[in-house]
Amino acid sequence: MLELVHNDPRGWLLHFFKAHQVPRQALAGTGHVYVLAVTGTVSYVKIGSTAQPRSRLEALRTEAHRQGGSVTRAWLSPAHPTYRGTEAHALRNCREISPSISPRSEYFPDLDFTTARREAVKAFLGIRDTPRVSTTTWAAGQYQPIPGHVWHRLSPSVWDECWRELEFFRQGSHRSRFRRRNNTLSRPGYVPEALLDAFSALFEPSAPVIHLFSRRTSS
Repeated sequence: MLELVHNDPRGWLLHFFKAHQVPRQALAGTGHVYVLAVTGTVSYVKIGSTAQPRSRLEALRTEAHRQGGSVTRAWLSPAHPTYRGTEAHALRNCREISPSISPRSEYFPDLDFTTARREAVKAFLGIRDTPRVSTTTWAAGQYQPIPGHVWHRLSPSVWDECWRELEFFRQGSHRSRFRRRNNTLSRPGYVPEALLDAFSALFEPSAPVIHLFSRRTSS
C-alpha cells in the first residue's frame, strides 16, 4: 500500500514517479485501486482502478492542473486480481456516505479523503459491511491512522509469510483440514411410526410369498 502526501502541489507527484515508488505496470491479470484528493478551484476526491498506475496518476494530475486544482493526497492499493470488484464496492459505499457528481461517477465533491481511503481499504480487505454515515466533518479533525493489523494484511513481511506457511504445514493436508471441518457424525432424523410400519410390511411380509413356477408343456 502506498500513500503520498506532499505540501508542494506542483512537483511532488513527478518526484515520486522519478523515485519509482509508483509502479509503472501491474502484473498480468492484476491491478491497483487508487484514491486521489484534488484541492484548488475545483476540489473533489477521485476513486478508480488501473493496471498502469504511474501513467494514470500522471494523467489525473494533468487534468486537475487544467481545472485549476492540484493533487494533494493519493493512496494506492497493492496489486490484486479482483481490483475491479474492489473499486465497485468502494464506490458503492462512498456513494452511500456522500453523493458523487452523477449516479455512476467516480468524482465526489463533498467526500473527504480519509473516508474514501477507509472505504477503499475495507473493500480491499473484503469487508462487506454498510458504512456508517457520520455528521462529523473533515474540518473537525476526523482522522485515524490505519491500525497495525490492517498494515499486516496490506503489506505482510517475509516473516509473516513464513509464519503463515508454517501454520498451514502444521494443519496438515487439504484432506486433513477438510475432515476436521466435517467431523460431525451424521445422525438419523426422526421417522414417523406409520412410515416404519409401512417399510416393515414391505420388506418383511407377514405371509410367505408363493412362487409360481411356469412349466412349458411339451406338445
